[in-house]
Amino acid sequence: MYHTEGYIDKESVDAGSHMVSLAGQIQGQDVLVWAVWRERAKTQQYQDRLRQWFTGELGTVIPASEAQINREMLRVSSSLKCRLYLYCDKRLYRAGEQVLEGEYQIGPSFGACVHREGEAASLPLAEELEQIQKNVMEENSAGENPGESGPALLGNIWQKNIMDCVMEDSLNYAYFMLWETR
Repeated sequence: MYHTEGYIDKESVDAGSHMVSLAGQIQGQDVLVWAVWRERAKTQQYQDRLRQWFTGELGTVIPASEAQINREMLRVSSSLKCRLYLYCDKRLYRAGEQVLEGEYQIGPSFGACVHREGEAASLPLAEELEQIQKNVMEENSAGENPGESGPALLGNIWQKNIMDCVMEDSLNYAYFMLWETR
């Protein structure tokens, strides 16, 4: 399992001060969780509680129905005052205010989610995404495993593109998550 994320606004390009990502296996499934806070202080205030939920409570929710998982996500995102994302069983669940932007699935095991706020009509991400998707499909048809550099390379490109948009004042902030499971 591989994952990476990026957060960019006018003051920060440090995902670690605005996002917490947790990964592991629950009942044999790869599970990824991301929480995003605009305010750095809230990240510090709530990250331990998020880890407690991930290690203690999430295991009782994962085998539940989609509706139960969505209710749990809403409960946790409300109490932690964050945008919350959960990837498990090849599905992405989201909770929090305005979290429905930009989900991409690339093949059965590689996906991305992008969120942005500001005036930019769209982020210049599609071209890189198409190239990575083409590379993944070519590698799969050739019988090779997708290279570890695929998601990492895409993350680096997206971070630079989003930073350019923020510096041009067409975005207030944006963040993304990329994951690959095998």
